Amino acid sequence: MINKKITKDKHSFKDRFLFSLAGLLGPLLIKLFGVLCRYKIENEEHIFDAEKTGKGVILALWHGRMLLPIYHFRHQGMSSLASLHRDGEFIASIAKRLGYIVRRGSPRKGGREGFIAMSKDLKSGKRVAIFPDGPTGPRHHHRDGVLHLARISGAPIIPLSYSASPCWRARSWDKFMIMKPFSKGLILVGEPISVPRRIGTEEEVDKYRNTIRQALIDIEQEVDGRMKNE
Repeated sequence: MINKKITKDKHSFKDRFLFSLAGLLGPLLIKLFGVLCRYKIENEEHIFDAEKTGKGVILALWHGRMLLPIYHFRHQGMSSLASLHRDGEFIASIAKRLGYIVRRGSPRKGGREGFIAMSKDLKSGKRVAIFPDGPTGPRHHHRDGVLHLARISGAPIIPLSYSASPCWRARSWDKFMIMKPFSKGLILVGEPISVPRRIGTEEEVDKYRNTIRQALIDIEQEVDGRMKNE
């Protein structure tokens, strides 16, 4: 009987309590960090221009650089993918309170359902956010979900990153960045990357995969370099 109850509920009472607590406190903390950071965003017109195609926009950023963008793009009807892991439940609880449409799935489980849902979001002209190295890394490892989503939808991929000075960096695999109170911050938006629907060879797939990965690395290095000089 106990095992059936656990299977049905999926998560324990303690977990459900923690998810609810995260949904209450997480958004408050993100808003507090965002309000206390004197930041700006550059090249946001790349997003606005790409949206004119009507095919939606895929915003791609590394897992460790999500905090300030999550604050900036809140309550804009953007959709994002959260894994089916326990950690994904925390992220989903917080993101929903910040006005995001949360799709569930991961590379190991439920990926197809999440992929289909995000494809429909793009078809309706929405923005979607993807973390190519999430949810478990390794850092800067590029999974192909963003590439295949761009191929099928025709939506451009727009790399972006942020940096802040001073900041904290977690000891986690992604070196998660947290801007300190009263820091300066910068969100930098890159040039759109278009992926053709038909890619004939594995060499071509590698070419676009490396293009996306290098664009994300380059923009992270650029924004870090600029904030060091602040």
